[in-house]
Amino acid sequence: MFPSKEEPAAGVFVYELSKAVSYKSQVVVIHPRLWNPFNIKSRKEKLNNHLHLNDIEIYRPKLFILPIGDRLFFRAFAFLIAALPLLRKLRKTFHFDLIHAHMAGPAGFAAVLLGMLFGKPIIVTVHGSDIHTFPKHLFLRRMVIFTLKRATKVVAVSQSLKDLVSKLIDSQKNILIIRNGSRQEIFFPIDKTTARERLGLPNNKKIILFIGSLIPRKGVDVLLSAFTLLNEKNNINLLLIGEGESEPKLKALTKELHIETQVYFIGSKKHDEIPLWLNACDVFCLPSHHEGFPTVIVEAFACGRPVVATKVDGVPEAITNDTVGLLVEPNNSEALASALNKALEKEWDYQTIAEYGKRFSWDTIAEEYLELYKNAVSKI
Repeated sequence: MFPSKEEPAAGVFVYELSKAVSYKSQVVVIHPRLWNPFNIKSRKEKLNNHLHLNDIEIYRPKLFILPIGDRLFFRAFAFLIAALPLLRKLRKTFHFDLIHAHMAGPAGFAAVLLGMLFGKPIIVTVHGSDIHTFPKHLFLRRMVIFTLKRATKVVAVSQSLKDLVSKLIDSQKNILIIRNGSRQEIFFPIDKTTARERLGLPNNKKIILFIGSLIPRKGVDVLLSAFTLLNEKNNINLLLIGEGESEPKLKALTKELHIETQVYFIGSKKHDEIPLWLNACDVFCLPSHHEGFPTVIVEAFACGRPVVATKVDGVPEAITNDTVGLLVEPNNSEALASALNKALEKEWDYQTIAEYGKRFSWDTIAEEYLELYKNAVSKI
């Protein structure tokens, strides 16, 4: 859950929070690098395990993974083994006050055990799949419950996620909500025509944009089906930014639906390039089946772009009124098409949307975390 050379788009929100917090507190990030000792290329590869990224110190110890059948439950213990010697060494020069982990597992589980060993408070932020998906599996469920019950504080990125955590551990104690945000200095409105010219996109077409992993949970197949039902689909392009396991099936589906000339698979983009794509679109769409509190929605707002998204989990906590976007039921291509038609025909007030987006600032969110850190440390 942190950007890297291998996965530049992974966990960008963790980096943004770390950067915002680092202005007032020293932050060291432990982001293990997956390592398969049975892979010859992996054994020979010389890697820099100590990096600096915009004044944030990053350590990347090797995290052993199984050559086949790798499992998150096993990886949680491997995370602990990778981090323990590093923290022992690091403690000699960096007298850290607490450990903050993202996701209840594997990192959260390892962090709780490390907190016990070093006598430090543990903050665990849950983001979605660790609460929606992991508990469906017996061992992962036990790992998640162990982590949540023993963390000093659990942060949920939405009210719906907090409710699920409370139900899972049968308690509301030590759970609070701090939502994700956007970096206002790069996510702001610019002229749509200018953005399209810089990206080489046509000015005579309406553009719907999706940004996210191309995986089943994101509901891109539903979006493709909805696209075939749009009123003026011949004058609309759909741009998909991201990569993932579903990409081959989705490309095949565009041909099956005869929309391959209007749907563009852009691939993955660096985070600082995303504002240009958001400003170039007419509507941003997120048709997910599950979400925590999607950072990409508030980034779209910051650029003044309306959002059409599914009414799942924390999404309604972002799209609170129809001046900034529209909500639809998940897995319903007809309803999604209807909402997209309405959004493409509506005259949106981009400035009003951008002003609304300013409430989700990483600087403001960092202040909430810093206050949480102070309270956690003061109770030791």
